[in-house]
Amino acid sequence: MRATSLLLILLINCVICTKSIYEISQNEYGKTVLQAIQLTLNEEPSSFGKTIDLLQELKKGIQNDQDEDTGLLSERLETCETHISQNSQTILDSQTKLAQAQEQVSPLEQKLLDKRHQAEDKEGEEQRNNDRINKLIQQRQESRQQFESKRDELTSIVGALSEAKKIIGSIKTDPTALIQLKNHKENILNQIQKSSMFYTLIHSTLSLIQQGTSQEKVIRIIDDLIDEVYQVQKLEMIADDQREADFVKTKIRYEFANTRLNTKIAELRADVQQQQQLLLELNNNIAIYQDLVNLKTKENADWQQSCNDAQNSHNGLTDYRSQQIIIIDECISLLQGHDPEITQFIQKFV
Repeated sequence: MRATSLLLILLINCVICTKSIYEISQNEYGKTVLQAIQLTLNEEPSSFGKTIDLLQELKKGIQNDQDEDTGLLSERLETCETHISQNSQTILDSQTKLAQAQEQVSPLEQKLLDKRHQAEDKEGEEQRNNDRINKLIQQRQESRQQFESKRDELTSIVGALSEAKKIIGSIKTDPTALIQLKNHKENILNQIQKSSMFYTLIHSTLSLIQQGTSQEKVIRIIDDLIDEVYQVQKLEMIADDQREADFVKTKIRYEFANTRLNTKIAELRADVQQQQQLLLELNNNIAIYQDLVNLKTKENADWQQSCNDAQNSHNGLTDYRSQQIIIIDECISLLQGHDPEITQFIQKFV
């Protein structure tokens, strides 16, 4: 009877052992632990104590990790609270300054408007003079460009006529000189506007060779033509100098008028600029205060979210580690029975 009772107790223990191992094996971490136990017991079947020590060390490591994370979380939450408190004070101070600055905007804008109206009449007259000066400058630039274009054309004509003289001088010794002269004449005429007073003269002069006129006479005619070009250049320069003098005189007259106007409107303009600067600085301060309120509000939300995430992450890890410790405790409990058949039970479910 006693033997039967012992056998029954052993059978019940085996069933309980088998059930516990099965439940542990349904957990991924539990399966890993069982595999480690199986490997250890396969190497040393009787080393239950050593395996239990290893599990106790593993449990201790998990608890240490949990304690360390709990300490880090406390520091994190304290940091969050400090930053949120500081930011909240900054928000309060900035909102006060923002309200004060906004109250100053309307009176300052009205003062600026009054000063601007007082200055507009005088500034309008100054602007009309500036428009006259700008138009005068534009006209002078156009006339200067026309003069430079004409000067360049005349300089080009002189160079081309000088080259024509060389070609004509080589007619007696160079059989291709007449062909060169013909091509050179065409090039010159292509570069000169037909409306130019020299177009017909150059065409007629360089055609004299083909009409039988002597080289010496044609060269003399070209020299006279070059002198005429120089004379025209001189007259053009004199005319442009006069235009420059008239331009400078008229421009100075307008500028002198503006100088007198500037004296009258200087005080008003300075007042307008001062009020504009004050208003600009005030609006900049308003924008800064508003940006600061928005920034610190967002920072507080970010800090709060960060701390919530840290707390949730910590809670999740705590639950996971608690499950790990429960599994390890169950494994230790199984091993403490020193049942040599436990390896076989583990093998069934791993």
